[in-house]
Amino acid sequence: MIRPHFHPVRLLMTCAAALGLLSAVAVASGPRTVVAFDSAAKQTPENLAIADDGTIYVSLAFASEIRRIAPDGVQTALTMPTLGGITVGVAIDRHHGGDLDVAVRSPNAAAAGIWRVPRRRFAHPTRIAALPTNSFPNGITFDAAGNLYIADSTLGAVWRIAPGASHATAWARSKLLSPTGASFENFPLPGANGIKVRGDRVYVTNTATETVLAIPIRPNGLAGQITVRLRGIQGDDFAFAANGDMYIAENPLSKLIRVSPSGRITLIATAANGLDNPSAVAFDPRATRRANLYITNSAYFGTHPSLQELATRTMGERLP
Repeated sequence: MIRPHFHPVRLLMTCAAALGLLSAVAVASGPRTVVAFDSAAKQTPENLAIADDGTIYVSLAFASEIRRIAPDGVQTALTMPTLGGITVGVAIDRHHGGDLDVAVRSPNAAAAGIWRVPRRRFAHPTRIAALPTNSFPNGITFDAAGNLYIADSTLGAVWRIAPGASHATAWARSKLLSPTGASFENFPLPGANGIKVRGDRVYVTNTATETVLAIPIRPNGLAGQITVRLRGIQGDDFAFAANGDMYIAENPLSKLIRVSPSGRITLIATAANGLDNPSAVAFDPRATRRANLYITNSAYFGTHPSLQELATRTMGERLP
């Protein structure tokens, strides 16, 4: 979530609270800081992806940069050709040698779209698919077949790029994916934001409507009917645990919540635990570290942008 995504504080999952499904903070100690970024240099961490060897890739939105953080802590920076835009979602393409795909929002037609960064060289990104300049490609994710799904925060759509394709198609369109026109401090609230695939469904957060949506993937690959799975959650990015729990970053509220498959909400961490506008979460895929959750503190309205690590009670789900 970038700064235009914020709006006033609301209750978490109001209906769940009314049913007694909202539980207290689950951890006494908060995340630890792995990397501190420089807000003066516009190093606002927006999204992250973690390779199988533990290498972490973080998009620094307004710095137009991808930061690679090796398991030994060594950092490498790559400037993205955003041409006046920002770097947003990132995802590891495990069907293409572990290369990194990056979403770029830009007013320039030569930059807007999805870019691929070769993992081995971590240099010379190439655009694999263009998107309209009025689109806002936000979260991105792969399915088990290697299709890339892109949540569009302004056009009320989910785009899809098939393996090896050089263009994106509008896979799903709906008012449920659209922004509402509401704003916070003159900044428009986004529609479709975070996105993940689990089984035969694509899950999407809509920040403006405070919903989590589910879209079935039909056997022919087309999108099924969109349904609202959760309401009252001001979600940005999220991650699934192997048991079906969802860890959801609530950026403006500086909160991390866990939602069980039954709908029970547990407050995991807050600003008191060190969160500062968390925008994305991802589990470490390494076998011995799969309970460790990484969090980007974007600090769009705060002061301490950082990458955080939190030990959880559940194992992260293996990504396709």
